[in-house]
Order: sequence, then C-alpha cells, then structure tokens
Amino acid sequence: MPPTPQTLRLSDGRRLAWYEFGDPAGTPCLYMPGTPESGLAGGCYDAAADMAGVRWISIDKPGYGHSDPCPRRTLAQWSADVAELTAHLGLKHYAVAGESGGGPHALAVSHAHPDEVTVTLLLAAMGPGHERWVRKGMRRTNILLHYIGVYFPAALRIPLAVMRVPLITDRLERQAPAADRAAVADPDYQLRHLAGPDAFRGGTRPAAEELRLFARPWEFGLAEIRGTVHLWHGSKDVNVPIAVARGMADALPDAVPHFFPDSAHAVGFEQRHEVMKIVAGATRPVSPQEAK
Repeated sequence: MPPTPQTLRLSDGRRLAWYEFGDPAGTPCLYMPGTPESGLAGGCYDAAADMAGVRWISIDKPGYGHSDPCPRRTLAQWSADVAELTAHLGLKHYAVAGESGGGPHALAVSHAHPDEVTVTLLLAAMGPGHERWVRKGMRRTNILLHYIGVYFPAALRIPLAVMRVPLITDRLERQAPAADRAAVADPDYQLRHLAGPDAFRGGTRPAAEELRLFARPWEFGLAEIRGTVHLWHGSKDVNVPIAVARGMADALPDAVPHFFPDSAHAVGFEQRHEVMKIVAGATRPVSPQEAK
C-alpha cells in the first residue's frame, strides 16, 4: 500500500501534494522527481534519508499524482508554488534536489530563493533543452520527444500514451544499462515502480506540458545560480548524457561534479548515502565567495 500524500491549497486554488520520507525532524530537502514521475519516486531514498537525519520532502509536480495541473506552466511558476509550500511548512532554510527532469525545477528554486536554499543537488539532471549540447549522446527516443516538443507540442500526448503501456515500460527497463537494471532490482527501489503510473493519474497532458517546458529557453541562465551545486552523473547514462552534466558544471559559478564511469541514469539512487551526507551537512546558504 503506497503512502498517503499531504496536500496544500495554493493561493490560486490549485492543490499541491507531497510525501515525507526519512527523518521527520531531520534537515529538510525538497526533492523534485523525474519526468514522468510522481512524488512516490522519493520513496527509494527513504532509508538513506532516515539514516542520515534528512527530512526528504518529495513533491508531486503540477498535474502529476495528486497535484492539480497548471496549464502552460513555467519554471518561475514552480518556484512560486514551492515558496508557498515552504512557508506552509515553516522552512526558513532547505536543500533542493532534482532528479532527471526534476533538475530544471530544482535550479529554478535555487535561482528564485538563493537566501533560503542551503545546497542544490542534481541527480542525472536534465539541462537547458534548447541548447544543442544537451542532446549530444542522448537516446533516440528522447531526442524524438524533444523535437516533437519544439515543433509539434500537441502531438506529445501520443508517445506518452504509449509509455503508459506496461509492456513498453518493461521493455525499456530490459534495454537499460546494467547499472540501472541493478538499481531497479534493489528492494529500496520498489516504491519508485509506482511513481510512473501514478504520474499519469490525471492523463498525459501534464507530462506533455513538462516536455514542452523543457524545450523552451529557461527564464534564467546557469551563470545566475548562486550557491553550491553538486552534480551526480553516470558516464553510461543514455537518458541524460554525461555531456549535459559537464556542460552545466562548466556554466555554473560553483559546481561540484561527482561523475562515475560505470553508472547510468540511476546514479542518484546508487550514491544515495553520499547525497544525504551533503544535505545533512548544509545548514545555511553559502555564497560562491564563502565556498572559496
């Protein structure tokens, strides 16, 4: 039985849902799952967060799981939603973590709330999709979704509907790199298997909106991000190639890369204990000048 999410009614009337994993009294970290995944994805970090004393707050992005959709949403809108959530939870300082498609969302929050974010963690994270270097080495399926998002956004719901078929999902998992297949078989990973289907609870439109969002220029540049950003990435990642992480590391003012030659897209889960150590050790925002 999956856990029950908590919900908040935002100022515009939409509902925002989230799950709490790890240590309820621990250092807070807002986790933004991949695309398309609901907040249930954060459950695979539960044991590691609890062990490290981290309160892992895993959010349903708009339209996923139990959160209401936000048509034609932007990353700036997401940052405003998070501000309402952190005010509701009484959080003055918190870390942010974004995995895969959650990466741009985490960076948006870091950009909008630099005096509140203690540290930013990118786990196999997607970069600015409008940049050509982001697609270097990417799996053909993902490149196709990108071009559909740019030129035929209304048609995105067709391939996303296909992805909902269990037979297709099983086939994609079998074709994944060995490192990812090993992660999927780990008992701690099991709750995450529900996150994909749960993301489509409200249909395919929210995921299509998100892919469309990724294909457009962001409202901020990587060079504008204040504070330390840790990037975990595997060289065998075919969903988000290692070139994306290298490009972002070069562009961010204070980047700390953690690259692994034998890891793939599940690098965040593989390195979950190290990830939690970083969260637990960050208690206040640190500027690039202080970090040096």
